[in-house]
Amino acid sequence: MKCHVVAIAIAATFFTAPLAASPFAYISNQLDDSISIIDTEQGKVVDTIRVYGKPAGVAVAPVGDKVYVSTPEAKGFAVIDVKKREVIATVAVSDGALGITVGADGKRIFVADWYNNNVDVIDAESLKVIKTIPVGESPSGLVVSPDNRWLYVANRLSDSVSKIDLNTLTLNKTALVGSHPFGLTIDARGERIYIANVQSDNVTVLETRRMLPIATVKVNTLPYACALVLNDSRLLVTNQDDGSVSVIDTATLKETALIEVGNKPEGINTHPDDRHVYVANWFDNTVSIIDAKTLKVIDTIKTGKGSRAFGQFFGK
Repeated sequence: MKCHVVAIAIAATFFTAPLAASPFAYISNQLDDSISIIDTEQGKVVDTIRVYGKPAGVAVAPVGDKVYVSTPEAKGFAVIDVKKREVIATVAVSDGALGITVGADGKRIFVADWYNNNVDVIDAESLKVIKTIPVGESPSGLVVSPDNRWLYVANRLSDSVSKIDLNTLTLNKTALVGSHPFGLTIDARGERIYIANVQSDNVTVLETRRMLPIATVKVNTLPYACALVLNDSRLLVTNQDDGSVSVIDTATLKETALIEVGNKPEGINTHPDDRHVYVANWFDNTVSIIDAKTLKVIDTIKTGKGSRAFGQFFGK
């Protein structure tokens, strides 16, 4: 009887406790030096962390224990402990630290140096720079391939994307794309990269193996960043100048819809549920939530001043 009672108690505890923590979105607010933490289950900001240096880029460690935030005015990045919800380290890297990402194994952090035209490779444990790799002019967006073999870098003033071999930490190839590429994303197979070209108002679709463009898709004004959703069947692209998000069918490579969001949308990332897409609106100080199935904005969350959230900002 006692064993039976204990078993019931354990079962009750198991089924009443949350099976997993809700995913959190970490939104950089550049104009008020902060990070807003959005609880995606509650649909609201549950905490705000002070991060000095005009935070811009965001990357979350694969295991979800740390968030890395680029701080251009502090010439580096901040490390946030997600349990403590506080900055536990600041790292000086370079004058133009902007784009930031982390390897799929969590062992290395990559920071694009906008001014010095290179990418710094940082050991995630020691937080020391272990290599500096020259790329094109004004590198911005960064993305690592799913197999952790390649790093892709959008070089804004060179109108190109660099491919870096992560085994040797050397430049492998460079491909020309549209005018002033900024944000980019890669599909789950690592076969295609989608690059938002700010000045040519289009998206370049790049085949990764040979680094050859396979399509150019027209979108709206000043596309900034992009995110894949619904098993990579749709690409959503933020258009800064007209407060919209373009929807591209990745099978036909055609724009199929346009969704109105907030003023000056910039950072964009897909929720782990692969259905909802979060968009940071720079001028509105908000985040718009899009249902990618219905192509409707289902919620708008007030964040901080100058929300950018450039990068992969979802964590555990």
